[in-house]
Amino acid sequence: MRLLRTTRRNLVTIAVFLFAASAVVQAQVGKNLIINNFVSDPENIETHFVISDVDGIGPNIKISIFTEDGKLVYERYETLNAYGKLNYNPAIHMNAYQHGYNQNPKFKGTVRIESDGGNVIGQYWEFHKATKDTHQNIAVPAADGAGYDKLVCQHFVSDKGVDAALIISNAESVRPVTIKVKFYSDEGGLIASTKEIIQPNGILRINPYKVTKGLKMTGTAYVEVVGAGRIAGEYWQASSDGKYQIALPLEGVTNIR
Repeated sequence: MRLLRTTRRNLVTIAVFLFAASAVVQAQVGKNLIINNFVSDPENIETHFVISDVDGIGPNIKISIFTEDGKLVYERYETLNAYGKLNYNPAIHMNAYQHGYNQNPKFKGTVRIESDGGNVIGQYWEFHKATKDTHQNIAVPAADGAGYDKLVCQHFVSDKGVDAALIISNAESVRPVTIKVKFYSDEGGLIASTKEIIQPNGILRINPYKVTKGLKMTGTAYVEVVGAGRIAGEYWQASSDGKYQIALPLEGVTNIR
């Protein structure tokens, strides 16, 4: 009997582990992807979107670039070879075509990737051309374009000398989404909160130091959708004195409605 209970407990542990592992993989694979944070600065930064075909179908994909307030800047269709990948430098194509108006080539925004067939996986790569800035070179996985009801930032820094931001994307293309962001101390005390609206296909940058009104601290942040909508996000942190830049996807939680 004791052996049976132990075996069952081990099987449950394995099942939970496998479920968690699959959830992590699924968060980066899908027919729709979001690159939450994209920087267009061709003179100083070279950026790449790396998009790979997971299912071996060779799908057509649509790449759309939006400003932070959700205005479409660029749109292009590409075809992936079966099990192939696309290493896409948007600056090359944006010089030839810009959507609707003469966009300043230096801007920050977000990218949406849509597949008409199988699943794809993506990454965002950023290379700084000046030698003194190469410590800011970085790569981040694309987020699941379906989005989530709630995001968790496991660690944030609020410090005047640290450039930190929660970057939250509205996964919806037709309606704004309202979010509430709560900042907690390491001990679990609620320190500050803010309610914001993100435009369709747009993003919002939230600086912990500003929201906490200048408190020097670390903690955990929770981002929840108020009402309807879905979101995705990342946490970016950089320091000129420390000579580093990091970026991490925010963990997503989908509520059962």
